Amino acid sequence: MSNFCLVFYYIPEDRDELTVPNAFALSKQLNDVTLTDIVEAFPLDGEFFFRFKYKYNDLSVWLDLSNKACKVPKCDGKIIMKVTRKVAKDPMFREAD
Repeated sequence: MSNFCLVFYYIPEDRDELTVPNAFALSKQLNDVTLTDIVEAFPLDGEFFFRFKYKYNDLSVWLDLSNKACKVPKCDGKIIMKVTRKVAKDPMFREAD
């Protein structure tokens, strides 16, 4: 097994789409990734809420985790997340050039 995996995510508020997700890499085996790993490695600044795509009785559902030590669920052999900002972006905020 590889000590490397990709985590796929999309942020609906940013007009991202699940069909064309963003991704980031983790130096961990896919089956060992925890919510803590996700929170620490997530590539965007800010506070986020993570939901994980999961298959239940042949249906795709979004699972919320509260235990950060818990291993994250997989869907079709991948980690797929729907991400929501806990604090919305300020539309008046502009980064300095």
